Amino acid sequence: MRWLILLAVGVLYRVRADGLDRWPEPPFLLLCNHHSGWDPMLVTSVVPERPRIIWFGPKEQDFSRGFKNRLMRFFGGVIPYNPEKTTLVSAVRAVRRVFDARGVLGIFAEGRVGFRESELLPFEEGAVAFASAAGVPIVPCAIVGSADLWFRCRVTVRFGEPIATGGFRGAPRRAELEERARAALSALLPGREPPLPAFRPLASIGEVLDGRDDRDRRRRERPRAERPR
Repeated sequence: MRWLILLAVGVLYRVRADGLDRWPEPPFLLLCNHHSGWDPMLVTSVVPERPRIIWFGPKEQDFSRGFKNRLMRFFGGVIPYNPEKTTLVSAVRAVRRVFDARGVLGIFAEGRVGFRESELLPFEEGAVAFASAAGVPIVPCAIVGSADLWFRCRVTVRFGEPIATGGFRGAPRRAELEERARAALSALLPGREPPLPAFRPLASIGEVLDGRDDRDRRRRERPRAERPR
């Protein structure tokens, strides 16, 4: 799977890592923003082979339906969480097994795809709760350049300083930790929305791994002038 990802991402895009030297010793939680279905592959293409990142699926994800979801389920490396089919207890146990094995849990904190490079959507509760309960550090990870993808476009995956989570128990302290993590992730984003070039070859490849709902939202929510042509 890794070689397929390296090949596909290497051919289609120009991706580089910034701040990879800030990674602590595992286990830890990788807290990412989210623009595209390509995001897990973009991150995987620039990080070390070990420890492998295990991705926590968004709560609406159903890995038994759709080509992309079935492919991810076949290769493994995901923790599916569908409220209609998966209990929270079993999901928490799966997360705990990742940390007990000194692994890395990757989670998209916003819970859904956003379309602005310089902004974050509200966070879901799971990311900070998982990290604080296990006492593992949080590493903020900003994927910059994936809101609009085209052939050979530049994408930067930025990693921030680890955030210690020891002592952040209880709702008020978790809220404080979430604000700290959100501020750290926001600091890695561009200060303003980067302009899009007029010529974007093969701009449709950016939506290949998006679900239908995300494609529809993208067309509704992004200004017409910013949409890929």
